[in-house]
Amino acid sequence: MATHIRVTPSHIAGRVTQWKGTYGWIEPQCVIEHPEIDKHRGRIFIHAEDTVPKWRSLTVGSLVEFYLYYDGEGLGAEDCVARKVLRLTLPWGSAQTLFGEEGEKLPDFEQKMNVTMRAYQWIHDDGSQSELPFLLLEVWGRTQAIIEAVLEITKKNSRNHAEMLVPEGRLWKIQLGTLQEKCRSVKMSPSFAIIDPMPCRTVTMKGSREECSAALQVFISQACD
Repeated sequence: MATHIRVTPSHIAGRVTQWKGTYGWIEPQCVIEHPEIDKHRGRIFIHAEDTVPKWRSLTVGSLVEFYLYYDGEGLGAEDCVARKVLRLTLPWGSAQTLFGEEGEKLPDFEQKMNVTMRAYQWIHDDGSQSELPFLLLEVWGRTQAIIEAVLEITKKNSRNHAEMLVPEGRLWKIQLGTLQEKCRSVKMSPSFAIIDPMPCRTVTMKGSREECSAALQVFISQACD
């Protein structure tokens, strides 16, 4: 019987690159120092029995966190949790203040908050920069980690002002009344804030840290994968 040894003391993150029914492969997002890491071209095996909840299918391209184990056959993932993703817009000036002119501070922020982030900007077909005055940020992580990261990103003195994006296909899941019970200043834009790569409206949230934290908990349960 193969020996099953957990290699990492805490979760590490990765991206699902392949899924075939009940198993797949993960590309780790950190350097793994183990003699077997090159056995499967640096990829980590994942079986549906080792997901949380068990037997969950994982979406290719999604980000996950997991413990790494070695069983004599290679490296695998266990207690694998699919990270949720929240999308929000952030003015260019605020983004550069937080993350640096070229985003050089972003890795430290990700490590501090235990999230993975992706930043996108819009450009014209000719490669020139769009006139849109904001960036699109994706924050990937567990629910509480996302909340803490968003609160840090959107704080203004003793208040928070967050502008989340909701794709058109998920608008029906948003229950404004429930959100407003947690934070009274929650509004949805009457028109689309962006249409590329998909039509999205903005849900604006303003309030104290406590109010926004409670509302974000509900928002993530309603709108985030």
